[in-house]
Amino acid sequence: MSKRFGTLLFALLVFTIQFSIAQNTRKIPSEKPKLVVGIVIDHLRADYYFRYSNLLGDGGFKRLMNQGTYCKNSRFSYLYSQAGPDHASIFTGTPPAFHGIISNGWYNRLSGELELAKEDSETKLVGIESEEKGSSPKKMLASTLGDEIKLFNSRSRVVGVALNCESALFSAGHAADGAYWMDDISGKFITSSYYQDTLYNWVKEFNEKKFTDFYLNRVWTPFNDGNAPSVSDKLLGKVGLNNQFFYDLNKEKREHGYKAIKTTPFGNMLVKDFAISAIINENLGKDDDADFLSVTFSCLDEKHRDLSPFAPEMIDNFIRLDQELEHFLSFLDEQIGMENVLVFVTADQSANYTPENLSEQNIPNGYFSTYNAIALLKSYFNILYGNGEWVLGYDSQQVYLNHQLIEDSKLSIIDLQIKAAEFLIQFSGVATTTTANSLVKSNYTHGILQKVQRSFNQKRSGDVMLTLEQGWMHKIKDERDEIAQYSYTNQVPLFWYGWKIKRSVISRSVYIEDIVPTVSSFLNISIPSGCDGNPIEELVN
Repeated sequence: MSKRFGTLLFALLVFTIQFSIAQNTRKIPSEKPKLVVGIVIDHLRADYYFRYSNLLGDGGFKRLMNQGTYCKNSRFSYLYSQAGPDHASIFTGTPPAFHGIISNGWYNRLSGELELAKEDSETKLVGIESEEKGSSPKKMLASTLGDEIKLFNSRSRVVGVALNCESALFSAGHAADGAYWMDDISGKFITSSYYQDTLYNWVKEFNEKKFTDFYLNRVWTPFNDGNAPSVSDKLLGKVGLNNQFFYDLNKEKREHGYKAIKTTPFGNMLVKDFAISAIINENLGKDDDADFLSVTFSCLDEKHRDLSPFAPEMIDNFIRLDQELEHFLSFLDEQIGMENVLVFVTADQSANYTPENLSEQNIPNGYFSTYNAIALLKSYFNILYGNGEWVLGYDSQQVYLNHQLIEDSKLSIIDLQIKAAEFLIQFSGVATTTTANSLVKSNYTHGILQKVQRSFNQKRSGDVMLTLEQGWMHKIKDERDEIAQYSYTNQVPLFWYGWKIKRSVISRSVYIEDIVPTVSSFLNISIPSGCDGNPIEELVN
């Protein structure tokens, strides 16, 4: 009996040692990350985590904070912040002045019309029947992290996933194997013929499951563990007496189509589901050829113009996003192992305080009327130079003058730039006006004009660049005015997690352009052309 017990004990000891070795072996990080995942969250404020940490679980943002590195003073180095320019800057490591995506759209001086950054008439949308112009990242002038990964090793897979086209295109890059976004009309994930002639079978199969319909066939009320509103909640919500919020998403779908999901937390769930499907079907992270996946969660963005950043809907969106992040990180750990996966999480334009928020605390604020200012500028020029379309348009804090008319009238473009700048600076809410000529001829090394200059591209930017006073926002008159909006808060969160990342906090200033050279250093690849950032020393050393 004693001999048998000794044999059993010995066998148990051997098993325990073998199991321990296996566990430790599994957790040894690979030489280089097998998969890099870049997560961008639209309008995620740097203070959301600290403000609402008591409402979060342990596996999402708290997991990033407690087990990874947090850069607490990360920010954009340029001024005009939007989804397109920010994604391009994050994934090229260079500001709009160099990568060329100065806005989601700009005026083409040859055609005299607004040109969208995503549009490419030489391509078509793949996955739906549509007469809409195609889309591609061609107008982005710099290479991306994904491009450099593909140039280093063509066997690496690069995929971008988002609800919105610009986010998917400019994060995935030129050489990607696929960039996918949701079509607002059909609710399907689509791509561009720039990447592939037909959707891969796994994307078709995902679309056939109609997840978008599934998520819109419900009501949205504040989160609870059961995630099911009571009968009384439904009744009160329908008659407008619910003390927080109540959205019948079937009704929202009837009114706005599938675009309705973009204003709810379920859009983030949809993106997460698609990202997981991409990882499985593209076999990302399964070999030593480093792969790259970009994921954009944008459902904090769609309601930011209508709601305070601290409205119940925004808080609920953040809580549910935390759960989706937890699920996604757990999947990566189970599927690939976090010792093989490098994750960074950041944000594009940060959500701003509304003037109403500031009024409550007696802080200066206001709304700037673009329409009034430009209408008066046009009248002013008509008085000075005679009737004519002297102003081509206004977009993203920039005034575009009609160069053709000015030259035909034998007037000086520089003189009209100065006249426009001097006229617009008189409006309440306008902090600075800068002419294109001064930005071309001067080198600003600090302050607000340096940030303006880093947003200025000589071929694509306007003739006069405006900045607004702190606390001021554009008065929105129609949907196109959204492009005229920019972020007044250039601080955004930046988390690093997985692979060889240790628990730490970096307090010094870190710029969003530093992300790409840091990842490039980890992968031992070249940094993208025109990259303006520097590797974060605390991480790479």
